[in-house]
This record gives sequence, C-alpha cells and structure tokens, in this order.
Amino acid sequence: MTAPALLPLSGRRLPPLNLGASSFPHHRATLRLSEKFILLLILSAFITLCFGAFFFLPDSSKHKRFDLGLEDVLIPHVDTSKGGKNLGSFLIHGQGHDEHRHREEEERLRNKIRADHEKALEEAKEKLKKSRDEIQAEIQTEKSKVVQELKKKDSKPLPPVPLPNLIGINSGEPADPDIREKRNKIKEMMKHAWDNYRQYGWGHNELKPIARKGHSTNIFGNSQMGATIVDALDTLYIMGLHDEFREGQEWIDKNLDFSVNSEVSVFEVNIRFIGGLLAAYYLSGQEVFKIKAVQLAGKLLPAFSTPTGIPWAMVNLKSGVGRNWGWASAGSSILAEFGTLHMEFVHLSYLTGDPVYYNKVMHIRKLLQKMDRPNGLYPNYLNPRTGRWGQHHTSVGGLGDSFYEYLLKAWLMSDKMDTEARKMYDDAIEPSLANCFGWANICL
Repeated sequence: MTAPALLPLSGRRLPPLNLGASSFPHHRATLRLSEKFILLLILSAFITLCFGAFFFLPDSSKHKRFDLGLEDVLIPHVDTSKGGKNLGSFLIHGQGHDEHRHREEEERLRNKIRADHEKALEEAKEKLKKSRDEIQAEIQTEKSKVVQELKKKDSKPLPPVPLPNLIGINSGEPADPDIREKRNKIKEMMKHAWDNYRQYGWGHNELKPIARKGHSTNIFGNSQMGATIVDALDTLYIMGLHDEFREGQEWIDKNLDFSVNSEVSVFEVNIRFIGGLLAAYYLSGQEVFKIKAVQLAGKLLPAFSTPTGIPWAMVNLKSGVGRNWGWASAGSSILAEFGTLHMEFVHLSYLTGDPVYYNKVMHIRKLLQKMDRPNGLYPNYLNPRTGRWGQHHTSVGGLGDSFYEYLLKAWLMSDKMDTEARKMYDDAIEPSLANCFGWANICL
C-alpha cells in the first residue's frame, strides 16, 4: 500500500529506484557523520583492547616485563647469605643481581599463596559440612566475642595524670570593694545567661534569646550535643557556680553522644568541645570529661585522612567522611582551622599516652615549615590534596588569626620550651607587620 502524496508532483518525473551498487555515488570523498562516529567507536575499542591486553596479560618469564623502574624498590629481596633473617626489609636490586635467586623467591611466594588458598578451601569445606544451625551459632559466638572485646576496649580506664595547681579559684574575696562589685555583677550576668539557657534551650547547642528556644547550627551538626553546656563548664567552675557545673556534668555523663550521624566543623568542635572537656577535667578532676574528650577525638581523626595530612574542615562523626567548604578557594583547608588544633591534641597525647594526636598536629607544623611562603606570609588557604597554597590571601584576622594565636600559646604552654613554635610566630608576624604598615618598627 502506497502512502498518498501531500503535494502534487506537477508532472515532475521521478527517476527509477535502483538498488544496485550504481545508486551510491563513487565521487564522494568524505564520510557521513554517522560513519565517522562508528569508525571512532571501532578505533576506541581497538585501543582499549590493546592497552588491556598489555597491562593484564599473566606474568610469565616468556613475556617481556614492562619496567617502570619500581620493581627494584617494591619487591622484597631475601639475602640468603644471612640465612633469610632479613625478610622484613626492602633492598634495592642493582643491575646484575642474581636472576636465579629472584626466580626462586617468586616461586616461594607463589607456593605460599597456593598453600594459603588450599587451606582456606579446606576450611570452607569443613564449614559446609556443618548444619545451618551450627554455622549460625558459630557466627553468633564470634559476634559476641567482638562485642565483648569492644566493650573492654571502651571501658579501659585512662591513665591518671597529675592535676595542675589551681590558682585563684578559691582565693577569697578581693579587698577592693569596687573590684568585688564588678566581679559579682559579671557572675550575676553569667548565672542569668545559664538559667535562661537551662529553661529554654537545655541540651540544644545554642539558645535563641529573643525567640526563647534552642537551635542547632551546622558547625556543630544537626544533633543536640549541648555545645553551650560543654563550652561553659570551665567558666562556671572558675566563678564558683558549682551547682550549675554539676548540672552540666550530669547532662554530659548521661546524654552527650558522639555516635550521631552529624557533620561537624573539626575546628569548632575541637576548640569548644575537646577544649571545654579538657579544661573541665583539669579544673575538677572528674574522669567523665577526660573520657568524653578522648571519645570525640577519635571521631575527628578520620578528618586527617587526606593525601597531605592536612585535615578536612568538616567530618561526619558517624561515617568519618570529610569535606571542605566549597567557598574556601576551590575547596581548600583554612589556616585558622587546621592551625588551631595543636594545644588540645598535644594534651590528649599527654593524658592518654597515645602519640597519634601529637603526631597529627606536629605533621601539620612540619609541613608548613617546609613550604614556601610568598613574601614570608602564610596564605589562608591550603589544598589538602595537592599540598599547595590556594589563593595568596593573607590575614591576621579572620581565616588566619587563631593559627598565630596557637603558636604563641604553644610556646607559653610548654613553659617557653617549644622554641620552634615561637620562631614560627616571630617569622610570620614580622613580614605581616611590614606588609600591613610599611615599617615594622611602627607597631613594635
């Protein structure tokens, strides 16, 4: 059945349809777009096949190896002249090393892999001979063992540390009546703020004073972690508000949980939570504060899992996934944030005897010392993937301020023994003053 024509042909003669080869013009020198696309696909598939065959062919002495210059460094070499006792070391193979010995070593490795594989198969066969109930019972037993081990690990008491000599907390009333009046007024203001937070925002991170309700901000996550309670503990203790202090301690002991699915600021949580908990512990000696500080620090450690060791700005307390602020110079880390972890992490290592916290912050310091500083200044942005500065924007105010503050405090905290921190501070401040004011001695 033929389709009707939409327009009259007006006597125009149509050439007869010829299905032979002559219907394709021989003079066409270019390919159509669809033909080009098909040829490109075929070429891409051929290249992929070649590269795949090249890299994934089985290793055999009959094939020529593709030498990247790394084999001599990465393959462990056993020195048989020493009885094979140096199995854990990595030696550099020079040219002309014993090929026979190398083949023997490879054969031993293959035999070990084969033996382990056969052992695993035998264990699997033994498992399959058991009934379903027996297998489930064994799995449940293994789970119970793991749970018990985790409980033992979590409940392991932290080592005791000597408490510092607390000066000025219980030293009596000042003799000057004017000073006494001012001090009592400040204490009254603190109690007013605490009582209203207690009434309207208890357990929330912060209080909206006009709306009279609590709320949680993104820097502390979307969970009720009581940021105001933790941050106020040392002030309450120093002011002698011990009833309020005990209220906060009770809430922390029963409610403060860091296993929540919340994304928090590493910097803010460090200075306010870890710093607040450590200060409360040093002032009161209550173990709960030290335990909570160590638990939270463990949740922050995944933020340091970057190619450079410079931590992410944000980390999820549950998953350990980190990221940076999108606005911070193409996702860079911020100087005032990763540079303001030192004091708390050093104290964590001192309290627990675990050097992991100290090593994390010292790695940051060593990395900064090795880097070139434009005009002697520390830029505010550092890419944690590449280890390169972002924008060459420098500030001793926002984005940079607390980095310099912590250098000076680290020196003072060490009883002025940390001369490295003092030198970094002096080396940074001098060009900062020169660049800001033109003459360094104007501000000295």
